[in-house]
Amino acid sequence: MISERQLLAIKTRGKIEGVENEIRMLSASVHAAPLWQPGIVLKKQCDEASRLTSELEARFDRKLIVSIIGPCGVGKSTLLNALAGVDELSETGHDRPTTRRLVVLCREDSDANPLREHLGDKNVKIRSSHAASSLEHVLLIDTPDTDSTAQEKHIPLVHKVIEMSDVLICVFDGENPKRRDYVDFLSSYIQRFKGESLVCVANKCDRLEEQELMSVIVPGFLSYIKAAWERPVDKLLCISARRHLHDPAWDKKAKPRHDFDQFEDLEAMIFSTFNRPGFVIDRRMENAKNLRDYVLHEVRAEAEKDREKLEEIKKRITETEKKAAKDALSALKSDETKQLLGVNVMLYQKLAQRWLGPVGWLIALWARILIFGTGIAAIFRFGNPIHQIVGIVSSFLHFKESQAAVSEVGKSERVDTAFRDYRLAIMRSWPDIAESLVKCRFDQSVRKLEDILPKSKTVNEELSAIWNEALESSIEESAQKLSGLITQFVFNIPAVGIMGYTAWITARAFFLDNYLSSDFFLHAFLTIGLVLFLGFFIFQGCVRVFAGTERISTKAFKKVKGQIEQFQPVSLNPLGDQVDAVIGLAVPNWGDENQPYSDRFLL
Repeated sequence: MISERQLLAIKTRGKIEGVENEIRMLSASVHAAPLWQPGIVLKKQCDEASRLTSELEARFDRKLIVSIIGPCGVGKSTLLNALAGVDELSETGHDRPTTRRLVVLCREDSDANPLREHLGDKNVKIRSSHAASSLEHVLLIDTPDTDSTAQEKHIPLVHKVIEMSDVLICVFDGENPKRRDYVDFLSSYIQRFKGESLVCVANKCDRLEEQELMSVIVPGFLSYIKAAWERPVDKLLCISARRHLHDPAWDKKAKPRHDFDQFEDLEAMIFSTFNRPGFVIDRRMENAKNLRDYVLHEVRAEAEKDREKLEEIKKRITETEKKAAKDALSALKSDETKQLLGVNVMLYQKLAQRWLGPVGWLIALWARILIFGTGIAAIFRFGNPIHQIVGIVSSFLHFKESQAAVSEVGKSERVDTAFRDYRLAIMRSWPDIAESLVKCRFDQSVRKLEDILPKSKTVNEELSAIWNEALESSIEESAQKLSGLITQFVFNIPAVGIMGYTAWITARAFFLDNYLSSDFFLHAFLTIGLVLFLGFFIFQGCVRVFAGTERISTKAFKKVKGQIEQFQPVSLNPLGDQVDAVIGLAVPNWGDENQPYSDRFLL
């Protein structure tokens, strides 16, 4: 059977993995804006937080690490000795530094193996005591001084210990708690510790007047810490560690002035609260969240500094691109011969697919004639055979030209001109936009327009795609309107009526053995042809009036304008994407635990 604690551990591992994934996603969001200079530092912070979270998960089954941190002379070693119940457990004295290695108070030597592996045997000193026998789930560590004469050697060691710690006990000198160097040293570390993971202890409080301690020193110190760390401290304990040694060895001139002492609260916290099996899981989960919240806060705070200005810049970039795209697409609206021919061919091809009856046959025939062009007539010339051969060649040349017109509608040589117009429109506005971006801490390379503009091929393809889509849609709509059932009935009925009447007379005469003359059929054929061609010519006039090339192009351009208004941004400007990414980093609902983490990174 799986115990409740094991089930909790499995669930918590999943949550830690979720937190780590959030940090990775945040790192990717920061990386999406490489020209934003603060992103370089923020990306490193995210990567470091991700590494620390991964290490938290890796040591999930190990004991809780509680580290005592402090500068020279605050009484860290004395505090450890008092907690262990052994006066000489950790070396004390006036020589500095007194603690040159990590002193680990633990139940079994093997409990400290992870520390030895990570920090080296020479840097770890194992100690045990009667009190340590009750530390079933905790390792208590005394660290070297943060301001010793051997800083170059000790500070990296302290840094590594803090990385591995689940709880920090930060010891201050009650007689001089506002040491700026120590507070500044801790500020870069304590951001990932909060709640029960961060305990502040003011030692040597028995040397102060109790009234002054409670009414002046403690409130002043709490305000000082809140301002320095930009957050309040949840737990501050006033203690006298020396009082709890077997031999305090009081200086006759420095005996305790009062009995107020919260040492027992600290002792109960370590040996009872921290020493519970479930507390280890809770702390590591909480510390993982603290890491996430810390990097989220750092990223959001930096992005928030530039958010309002970047939103204005984003609007300017979008408006500039819209205007540039309109100028560029205006070139594609020109009525070149190839484009006019292509639109006409495409229209009649779509009409031929929709029309039925005799008029539909003529429309299909006319669509083919348009493709082959005027050169087809030369094939039927009588006389000089050379002219006939030239006519055949001419028909094929016109056929290729018409095919090119169909496939190249909207992709004419004017596309290059369109890109030139697009570039000129961007160039007029870009210097001011670039300066605004530099003020928002973007790299100075944004001033180089050639590095910002997409390549001409990209713009050409995009503009052509927009124009072709609008043009084809307009042609489709025109063909659909001209192919209604009523319209087809009106234009087909005269020819169909005459054909039906001729067929009825012919059939009746056939069954009555009264054969008709060839003149009848000739006249009937001519009448049908005249009516049919007359209807088709009228239909062509309707096409010219209601779906002429100019009319279709104008309609297509209106659609393009509407499409540009909704396209954000038009040219997929890579810098515009980076501006969006930075704005997205300032989203205020990050860190909302009730919100799915995938929704916290939308850009």
